[in-house]
Order: sequence, then C-alpha cells, then structure tokens
Amino acid sequence: MKMSPTQSLPTRAPRASVFFARTLTALDHTLGETVPRMLANASEDEEALHDFRVEVRKLRTLLKAARSLYGRFHADAVRAGFTEMHRATGALRDEEVFLELLGTLGLDGDEMLSFIAKRHARERALRRNVLTLVRSPKVKRARSLLSAITLLPLDPKHEKDLHKFARKTVARAMLGVDALRNTPTTDDVGLHDLRIAYKELRYACELMATALPPDIATLAEPAAKMQKRLGEIHDVDAALLSIGRARSLSPLLRAKLVQALHLRREKLVVKYTDLAQTFAEANKAEEAEATTTTTTTTST
Repeated sequence: MKMSPTQSLPTRAPRASVFFARTLTALDHTLGETVPRMLANASEDEEALHDFRVEVRKLRTLLKAARSLYGRFHADAVRAGFTEMHRATGALRDEEVFLELLGTLGLDGDEMLSFIAKRHARERALRRNVLTLVRSPKVKRARSLLSAITLLPLDPKHEKDLHKFARKTVARAMLGVDALRNTPTTDDVGLHDLRIAYKELRYACELMATALPPDIATLAEPAAKMQKRLGEIHDVDAALLSIGRARSLSPLLRAKLVQALHLRREKLVVKYTDLAQTFAEANKAEEAEATTTTTTTTST
C-alpha cells in the first residue's frame, strides 16, 4: 500500500534511555576535560576544581533519577563510584568557604592569625587529597562503570517515554521541596535537606530542559536562587560546627567567632525568607490567574 504525499510515517516517542545515555556521556566528557587542567595547574586553576565538582554533582543527580531505567542496583553502583570524589571536593570547598568567612568577620590578633594559618594548612591537605584521588585509578574506574551502563542494552520493560519521564522526575523533585518548604530557619539540618531538594529540582529542570514544557523548565531559575540562599546559610552553619570542634581556640575568641557568625546568619535568614515570600506570592498570583482563566473558559 502506497502512502499519499500528505501522509507521514508515525513518529516514535523519544526514549528516555537514549537521552540519559547521551547526557551522561556528555557530562563524563566534560569531567574528563577537567582532570588534566587540575593536574597541570594544581594551585592556580580554581575553575578546574569547581568544574570537576559540578560535573560530579550532576552525574550523581542524574544517576539517581535514572534508577528506574537502569535498575536501582546498577545505577547506585555507578553512582557510588563518584561518591569519594563528591566528598573530597565537597570537604575542600567547605574549607575554602570557611576561610573566606573568617576573613570577613573583622577579627584580628595573634590567636586569630594562628587559627587561620592552621586552617590554611588543613585546606592544603584537603587539596592534596583531591589531587591524589584524581591521579588514582578510582576516577578512571568510576568513568568506566559509567560508560558501561550507558552502552549495555536496556531491559525493554524499563524503557520510558522521555517527556513523561522528565515531567515525572521534576514532579518528584518538587514533592521533595514541598515536603521541606516550611522547615524552621532554626533547623540547620532541615534547611540543609531543603537545599539539597532545591538542588535536585534545579538539576532535573536544567539537565532535562529539552524534554520539558517551557513553563516547567523555567523552574530551574527560582530553584537555583533558593539553593544559593540556603547554601549561604549552610556555609555559616558549617562554620559554626567547625568553630565548635576547634580545640585550640580560647573561650574568648570562640565566643567572638560564634557571635559574629550568628549575626551573619541572621542577615542571611532575612534574605532567604524574603526570597521565599516573593516566590510564594508569585505562585499564588499565578494560581489565581489560572483559576480565573479556567472559570472564564468554562462559563463561555
């Protein structure tokens, strides 16, 4: 049977497995490009370290979303290969931020200078640890596992329609945010979990933007802003924890540091709550507009 010129072959729904294989491969390629940059300019190319850390975070987030495709066991096995990199680069980043915070508190004196010098020594040790890890076979092994999972044939029973899968992934991330949205600002652990929830929502929207409706993909921007505000609070909370664990501090300097950090936290909490309120009001306005539009359409 011949088809008329106006007829066309039926289009096949885009497969999630193809999208994930391509995206994971692209992220792995970018990750691989950062390694020689880090090793060639260990003390100078801070952007390389930042890029490496970001790619590892994206890979782990995307692999978590892909559990239903590849199977939880295999997806988590590959994801675990990047866990040590995630922890090592995260610890170094936290120490760098801590040192930056210490430099903005306006405290000086011999004891403060001595404390900062010790933290710089810790930062250098953490940096050496990251570089040792990058030079080790562990990075190559993790990337090999990632390559394997994207090349192995997928069980047809696990295949998903890409657009439906993307929307479901974002919806699940939004549920994670909604469950923690009302966390008290005094709950440092709860705010940390909320920050991670916003991060997963942001990455879900960014990494799968081409498979999402525009109005859903744009959720990445407010999620990124909330993640940033919560991240600033978390950095202060992490600094307070480090101060509490520092044995070499005198009671007087410890008290001064704690007081200065609490003042900084209070200001950051105000910025976070203001931003949250702005987004909440915008959402209410959009919901009211949608309800009005629906009512008008129904009545006509």
